Amino acid sequence: MSKWTYFEAQQWASSFLKAAGMDPATPQFILEMIHDWKLTDLVLHNREIMPADEAFRFTRAVERIANAEPAQYVVGKAPFFGRVFVVNRDVLIPESETEELVEWVLATMPADRPLRVLDLGTGSGVIGITLALERPQWQVTLSDISTSALRVALANQRLHGTNLRQVESDLFAGLAGQKFDLIVTNPPYIAVDEVNEMDRSVIEYVPPLALFASEGGLGFYRRLFTELPEHLVAGGVLFGETGYKQEQRIQDLFHRTVADGQIQTKHDMADRMRMIRVDLGK
Repeated sequence: MSKWTYFEAQQWASSFLKAAGMDPATPQFILEMIHDWKLTDLVLHNREIMPADEAFRFTRAVERIANAEPAQYVVGKAPFFGRVFVVNRDVLIPESETEELVEWVLATMPADRPLRVLDLGTGSGVIGITLALERPQWQVTLSDISTSALRVALANQRLHGTNLRQVESDLFAGLAGQKFDLIVTNPPYIAVDEVNEMDRSVIEYVPPLALFASEGGLGFYRRLFTELPEHLVAGGVLFGETGYKQEQRIQDLFHRTVADGQIQTKHDMADRMRMIRVDLGK
């Protein structure tokens, strides 16, 4: 094991993971995250001997991944919007659909106005921190019900040099009397009875609080829509991530709950409905 080159270590790991039914491309991700390498860096190091202590840690990491633990939790990092963020089992792993949500926000909201922005249910903070870095004029607040998640968000703030306000809050409970121009959220939206459709890696390792909602996955959104007019200014906008099976149901829920406003759905790159935009009446 101590005589492996980086290339040989990847070859072994790929074969091992493929035999376990896991993604054989994961070893490349592990090394890139551990060393903060790009693909070109990895290629340049391919023929070098991997140090014995690193080979041991690499082997253990691959074994954990073969047992269905997400690679991002194993290395403690995940890429998002061109940056790398700290993650652990207290928070969701950021996905490409959430990047698309952020892109939609950035493409349609004014960049030069000092918007008051809330990242509701921030988790690791990737949405709010990314918005703050991409739009320095915006005044971003991060909120979450989970103290453990907020610790991860704070670690990511320190990593990326932001100084955003963090609030521990169940929905708007800790934000009484506060209104925002823009709210962005990736809340729990999976129905409890959908658990059988989920990968083992998600069921066993991702925090259930961040995944599941009552009422067929729309329980959180029912509460959110009910309280939204008290915390979003007239003419304010909400962007949210949703489940791909919820397109009609979430629109119906909105129209039953909010007296004055419009809801728009958006499909992701795989043509699945995954996002909503809500505009409150002026």
